Amino acid sequence: MAGGSCDFGVVVTTGDEFTVQTTGLTIFQNKKTVVPIPGWGLSDLIFARTRAAIPAGASALRIPYNPAKFPPRDESKDTLKDRLVRDPNAELAGYMREAVKGTNCRHYIQILNSISPIGSSSYTVRGFGILNQDVVLGRRIFLHALAFIRIFDGRDFAIVRRSSALINLDHSLAVQRFLGKLVGGPYRELPAESFPTRPEDAADNSAMRDGVRAMLAESLDKTLPLLLGRRPAARQRDTEQR
Repeated sequence: MAGGSCDFGVVVTTGDEFTVQTTGLTIFQNKKTVVPIPGWGLSDLIFARTRAAIPAGASALRIPYNPAKFPPRDESKDTLKDRLVRDPNAELAGYMREAVKGTNCRHYIQILNSISPIGSSSYTVRGFGILNQDVVLGRRIFLHALAFIRIFDGRDFAIVRRSSALINLDHSLAVQRFLGKLVGGPYRELPAESFPTRPEDAADNSAMRDGVRAMLAESLDKTLPLLLGRRPAARQRDTEQR
């Protein structure tokens, strides 16, 4: 459909990595390893759930994403002056224009990783992964599936709606943290023996794969219809951008 028109173009920029992370009381306990998970099918699942949430009769185009076209920012050059003059919305618009070049859709949906603080600490978790929280009286293990949704206007690439993909929609993320939630987004606690001895073993762990897929699907199924329920032309403020 490149060069033609569609109602919704879908760009999935997450789903190929799983993070095995340990946090502790000292910096020497902190470890993080990113493991490729090409066999988990998360990108296909994300598109399938997004397509299911799009209103009946509307067309959807899956747009391939090539991360090599978008080198990471050089954080060493991110000075205070740069931050003061930067326009994040303009940067995102330019990013999306490049990602969907050659297509013509009324709206574009991007699904990406979300980031959350871990409790009240300075540590964070991102996207899909497993966390070993080493605490005084032992350790606690958490599996997480954190995705973020942006909807762009296909004319000027302004963001018209955005939200973390959530299972609990009764309270905002800020309220959930106030009520004691460890992570802002879908997560579940696992037995201590669930944490992989070697990070690379996570890629072949079907229980982790199925747990992540279940949380991801449920969060998209609950959040996407709310974002798509009314015409995105009525621009909405951020709920939680990650």
